[in-house]
Amino acid sequence: MSVIHLYRFIYIIILISINQILWADDNDKNKKELAIHHFMQGEFLLNQGNYALAVLEFQDALDIDPNASTIHISIADAYRRLGRSKHAENHLQIAIDLDPEELSSREMLGHLYLISRRYIEAEKEFLFLSNLDVNNDSYLITLADLAKMQEKWGISIDYYLKAFDLNPQNLKALENALQVCLGAELFIKAETICFKLAQNDPANISYWRTYKQITAYNKNYDRTFDAISEIESIEGTSVKLLMEKSAIKQEQGNNEEAVKYLLEAFDDNNPNIGVTQRLVSIYLENENFNDAEYFNEILLKEFPDDPSGFINASIISLNNLSPQKAIEYLRPNIEKFEKNYSANYLLGTSYYQIDDLVNSEKYLLIALSIFPGSRASNHTLAMIYDQNGSWIKSDSLYLELISTDSSDAQAYNNFAYSLVERNDNLELALEMSIIANRIQPKSAPYLDTLGWIYFKLEQYDKALEYIQASYSIDNTNPVIVEHLADILKATDQISKANLIYMEAIDIGGDSLMIHQKMKIE
Repeated sequence: MSVIHLYRFIYIIILISINQILWADDNDKNKKELAIHHFMQGEFLLNQGNYALAVLEFQDALDIDPNASTIHISIADAYRRLGRSKHAENHLQIAIDLDPEELSSREMLGHLYLISRRYIEAEKEFLFLSNLDVNNDSYLITLADLAKMQEKWGISIDYYLKAFDLNPQNLKALENALQVCLGAELFIKAETICFKLAQNDPANISYWRTYKQITAYNKNYDRTFDAISEIESIEGTSVKLLMEKSAIKQEQGNNEEAVKYLLEAFDDNNPNIGVTQRLVSIYLENENFNDAEYFNEILLKEFPDDPSGFINASIISLNNLSPQKAIEYLRPNIEKFEKNYSANYLLGTSYYQIDDLVNSEKYLLIALSIFPGSRASNHTLAMIYDQNGSWIKSDSLYLELISTDSSDAQAYNNFAYSLVERNDNLELALEMSIIANRIQPKSAPYLDTLGWIYFKLEQYDKALEYIQASYSIDNTNPVIVEHLADILKATDQISKANLIYMEAIDIGGDSLMIHQKMKIE
């Protein structure tokens, strides 16, 4: 029985009792009895769904007793069901005037306002009801709903929480508060509310799953890990949960623990592709290439149609300075993975490292067609065009890379080095190089470029300063070492220059060209 009908029933009982005691005058008694008769008949018809006939009976009752608030409430209910809300509202206002503290009239009026989207007026009525009946959590729920409809997220959440505090069994109030938080992207508050839900119903796994997602979004990874453990306690451990634990530990920078959970999930007899991929990925991240290669062989064997094994194998090969081996993994399978960006990019990169610029360009362009925003592909393409003398193309790519990311030190440096090597626009080259070094001040290649530009500008003191700084960081790069020797030679430090030239030859420099430089002196 609804609150409205409960109050109406109580009113009828009271009305009958009063009539039996007080109505001494036979005429008055007959009128009151007739009013009750019409009222009861109206109630019967209302319950039967005969709303129009019910209105007639209630109106007859009101003609006899126009000051009976309950009759006004009942006829309002009938009008409401007939869709005649204005008539319903008028009778409810009369009922409230007759009995300001009667609840059902205000409740019905509040719902009428709500349905017609008169939210402020509805809120006024339910606030009155809530203050009048402080133990009724349903009024707080309605106030929360009203606030939500008006996008007053904070107020809505507060009402839902008040409703729960009043009735701790009403978990629906907390669920509604959580949904508002999520919808309004109030994730910190959502985390608190979701935890309260889980605490009140710890066996409800959906609460813990939601809590896991929210805490992960908030990067409260310890709480995420706890949520996963709670889920485990309910449904038992699984590969999925172990992988999630591993992912959390990896996010926390604890790769050792991350690997531990993955190894726990790994089954030699029935390897899981996701677990195996993650193991290889972490081992590669840690530069543990032996273990990476071991598990990658399992990927290649057990999942030959998955590109990750071949991609990983090429990465391991490139790390081992074996681009040809990387090509051997990728090239026979590239048609199978023709829409895979990484496979095409790595194949293009591998060809670049063996100076096969034609094939390198081919596969890098395919990679770009799959992922047009690839900066790595554009960087390598720019270097290809630079090497084959297609400087309009290379300059265009360098400028595009710079314009789309002003922090791209590599683009500034490579553009500068291209310009200085072809002795073109050294002032622009200097500007680009200075920016590159400002962005990344302790890079040996970038310092070398700046020093080399100053060398070309015949500013030998500055040239020596920057090249020496570059050499102090990396003395294993034959280009840097040879540049240092060139500057020493230009400043008539012949003996030092020859020693450095020999050093450049020892670490892989072009011995014929370097010996020619030495012989000149």
